[in-house]
Amino acid sequence: MVAAVALTVLDPAGGRALEVFNLYSDSPACFATVVLCMAAARHADDPAVRRTWRLLSAALGVYCIGNLLNSTYWLFDRDPFPSVGDVFFLAFYPLVFAAVLNVIRAASLRVPWGRLALDGTILVLGFGAFFWFFVIRPSAEAGGDADLVKYALTQAYIGLNCLMVMAFGMLLIAGGGGQLRRRTLVLLTLGFATMFLADIVWAMGKVTGEYLPGGISDAVYLSCYVALGAAAREQLRGPARDASAPGRVDDVLVHGLPYAAMLVSFLVLVYFTRGDGSDPVTVMTVIIFALTLLLMVRQGAIFRDDALLREQRAAGLVEARYASLIRNASDVIVIVDVDGKLRFASPAAERTFAMRPEDLVGRNLMDLWVDADRDRLAAFLGEVATTRGKAVGPVEMQVSSGARRFTLESVGSNLLHDPAIAGLALNFRDVSERKALEEQLRQLAFHDPLTLLANRSLFRNRVEHALNLAQRSRQQIAVMFLDLDNFKNVNDSLGHDAGDRLLQAAAQRLVKCTRSADTVARLGGDEFAILLEGITDPADVERVAVTITESFGEPLLLDGTEARVAASIGVTFSRPDDTTEELLRNADIAMYSAKAGGKGRHVVFQPHMQEVLRERLRIEEEIRLALDREEFILEFQPVIDLKTRGLLGVEALVRWNHPEHGVIPPGRFIPVAEESGQVIDLGRWVLVEACCRVREWRESIAGGHGLRVAVNISGRHLQHADLVGDVARALQASGLEPGNLVIELTESTVMQNTEANLARLQDLKALGVRLAIDDFGTGYSSLSYLHRFPIDILKIDRSFVSRLTETGDGPELARAVVMLGDTLGLETVAEGIEQEDQVAALLDLGCVAGQGYLFAASAPLEQLAESPFAARRAELWEGHAADDPLTATGRHRLAAFPRPRSAA
Repeated sequence: MVAAVALTVLDPAGGRALEVFNLYSDSPACFATVVLCMAAARHADDPAVRRTWRLLSAALGVYCIGNLLNSTYWLFDRDPFPSVGDVFFLAFYPLVFAAVLNVIRAASLRVPWGRLALDGTILVLGFGAFFWFFVIRPSAEAGGDADLVKYALTQAYIGLNCLMVMAFGMLLIAGGGGQLRRRTLVLLTLGFATMFLADIVWAMGKVTGEYLPGGISDAVYLSCYVALGAAAREQLRGPARDASAPGRVDDVLVHGLPYAAMLVSFLVLVYFTRGDGSDPVTVMTVIIFALTLLLMVRQGAIFRDDALLREQRAAGLVEARYASLIRNASDVIVIVDVDGKLRFASPAAERTFAMRPEDLVGRNLMDLWVDADRDRLAAFLGEVATTRGKAVGPVEMQVSSGARRFTLESVGSNLLHDPAIAGLALNFRDVSERKALEEQLRQLAFHDPLTLLANRSLFRNRVEHALNLAQRSRQQIAVMFLDLDNFKNVNDSLGHDAGDRLLQAAAQRLVKCTRSADTVARLGGDEFAILLEGITDPADVERVAVTITESFGEPLLLDGTEARVAASIGVTFSRPDDTTEELLRNADIAMYSAKAGGKGRHVVFQPHMQEVLRERLRIEEEIRLALDREEFILEFQPVIDLKTRGLLGVEALVRWNHPEHGVIPPGRFIPVAEESGQVIDLGRWVLVEACCRVREWRESIAGGHGLRVAVNISGRHLQHADLVGDVARALQASGLEPGNLVIELTESTVMQNTEANLARLQDLKALGVRLAIDDFGTGYSSLSYLHRFPIDILKIDRSFVSRLTETGDGPELARAVVMLGDTLGLETVAEGIEQEDQVAALLDLGCVAGQGYLFAASAPLEQLAESPFAARRAELWEGHAADDPLTATGRHRLAAFPRPRSAA
C-alpha cells in the first residue's frame, strides 16, 4: 500500500509502472485475504461463525476475480466500463449481505432488537444525509451527461457500499451477537469502509472520465485488504469472548456511532447554512451545533463514569465472591514471603493448625512443622520461589496438631510479580481421610479380608522378591502349601459362619507356629501358604511343618462345638535355577501328594512327584471315560456264618477292566476318584448294579430271598450328594428289599460332621436298609454318637483279625470291639480272615460272621453259586419258612444250628 502511494506521488498521471504494480499487488493482496478468511472458517468451532467466514471468503473471492479481469484489461491498454469484471463486483455485495444476515440470524436470541432498530435508523439518517449531499448528489450532477449505464452502475456501487458500511456499523453496535470478536467487527467495518472510500473515488473518476489506473484509489483499495486480513487473523486467535467489560475504548467508540451520525448531520446543516455571521439562522445553527456537541461530550462523560462505576461494582462483586470462597473453603490458603513468613491465612487454618488466622500471621510457616517433613516443606518453598509461570505440586507432607497427625497435599504458585499478592500463594488440603481410604484399599488389594493374612497376589510378589534375593546371595527359601482336610464337611454341617470362624482360627494357629519374619497367606478357600526366608537347615522347615500338623491335631472350638480338621502340607525348597512359578507349582504338587498319602501330614517335594501328578490327572480323565464306556465291573466276596459256614451274603467290590492294562484293583483308582469327586458317580453305578445283579442272582440260591448285599459308600458321597435319593432309586430300579441292602461306611466318615451325618443315617434307616461301620477300630469314635447312630453291624478291621493269634494285646482289641457291639446290640463281622485259628478265636470272642481269603476271594456271582458255602446254605435253610425273622447279617434268630463241620 505504501509503495502504491509513493508511485502515485511520483507519477500522478499514472503510467505503465502503476498498471503493472496494480496487477502484481492488488490481486495477490485480495487473494491472500481470501486465504486468511478461509483459514478463519476452518478454525471456527461454531457452525454459524464458520458459515459467516465462508460467505466472506466467497465474496472476496469473486471480488478478486473481478480485480484480476480488470487488471488484464489494463495490461492491454483497455479500460472498458462496464466490463465482465463488474459482474463479479456486483456479485460481491449479495455475499457480504448474506454473511451479515447469517450473523444476525444466529444471534437472534441475543441481540436487543429495539435498540438496534433505533440505532440503525439514526445511522441511516445521519450518515445517509452526509452521503447524499456530499457523495451521491455531487456524483449525479457531475455525471449528468454521462452514459446512462455508467451512471446507474456508479450510483449502484456507491449505494451498495453505503448499505454495507452501515450494516457492519449496526453489527458493531449489536456486538456481533456474541458470534464474532468485537475487534474482528471493528476491523471488518474499517476494511469495508476503506473499500467504500476507494469506490467513491473510482466511481467519480469513471463518471467524469478522469480515472487513471494506478491512481490514489488503487492505493486505498490495497489498504482495505490489510484491515480485512487483520480481521481474519483476529478470528484465528479463538472464539468470541465476552466483550462486555465496561469502560473499554472500543466499547466507547462503538456506542458513540449514533452520536457520530448525529454530529455528521449537524455538520451538513452547518455547511449549508454558512453565510453572513449576523444572520440569526446561521447563529442559532452554530449555537445548536455547539450545544449538541457539548451534550454529546457530556453523554460520553456520563457513559464513561457509569462504565467505571459498573466496573467498580463488578470488581467489588468479584472480590466479595472470592472472599466468600476463601472464607468457606475447606482448603487452607496462605500467602508467605520467600523466607516462609506468613502474611495471610484463610479461616480454614484454624481447623488444620489449631490456631486462629490472625495468630498465624507474622509467624514462620516452618515453625508449624516440627518433624521430619520440615525439610520437605523447606524444599517445597524453595521450588515455588524459583518457579514462575506454573504451579508447583502437589506435594504430600505430614503435620501434627496436638495429638492428631494428618497429611496435607500442598500446591504453590510464585506470585511475587503480582502486586496484589507479592508473595508465594500456597494451598494446603487435608487428605488424611483419602490416604486412610487408599491404605484400606491397598490392604484389601493385598490382604485377605477374612483372615487379614496376605493374599495370593501379595504372597506371589514376596516369593518372587525373596527368590531373587536368595539367588543373588546364594541362600535358600522354602514355600509351604497347606490345605485343611475335611474343611468342607465342617462348612456344610455347621454353616458358612462357622466355616469362616474356623478359617480365622486356622490362620491364627499358622501365625503362632511361624516366625515373625515369615509370610503367611491365604490363597483362597481352605488353602494357605507360608514363605520362610533365610533357611540355613532344611530340618528347621520340617520342624515347622510338624509343629503345624500337631497343632491341628487339637480340636477347634466353634460356639462350644468341637471341630476337627487336619492339615496336609506340601514343602518345597528353592534351587538356584527355580522361577517363582516353578517354586509355587512344586509346593502345590507336594501338598497334593500329602493329601493322597493319607492327609494330616507333610511331604517335601521330590522331582518324581510331577510324574505322579501327571499320572493322577491321566487317571482322572480315564475314569471319566471309563464311566462313559462302562469299563467298571463288580466282583463279590462272600460273607460267611462262622458257626455254620453257610452263605449269609456278599460284599460288592468294584474293579476296573481297563482295555489296555487289564483288571485294575480299587487301590489304584478309588483314591483318585475320591479326591476328584468322580467317586459319587461311580458309587451311584455300583449301588444300582449291585442291587440288580444280586436281585437276579439270588433266584438260583436256596433261601436266596434273605441274602444280604453290602455296598461301600465313600465319605464324599455321604457328605456332598443325595445318598438317600440314590439308594432309594437303586432299590426301586432293582426290586431288592431294603432290608437286604447293607450300606457300609468307614468309621472316620461317620464321625465327621456328626450331627449332619446322624440326620442322613436316620433318613437312610427310614428306607429300611441296614447300616454297617466298616474298618471299625481304626478311627476315633465317640460312644455317645455310636449309641445314637442307627447302626446295625460293626465290621472288625483286618488289622485286628491278623493279630488274633499273636501274643500281647491283639486279641484284647478284637474282644473290645465284639463286646462293644454286644453292649450296643450290634452284630460283628470280621474282615480279612485267612487262618482257621482266627476263626476259632473269633468264635470264642462271640463274633458270628466273617469274610476273607480263607473262605473265598472276590469273584463273579456265578462262581459263588457253585461254592460249598452256597450248598451249605441250601442245607441249613431246609425246613425254614421264607418269612422267618433274620438278624442284620442274615442269620435266623430262632434257629439252633449244629456245630460246624471242618472247614470246606
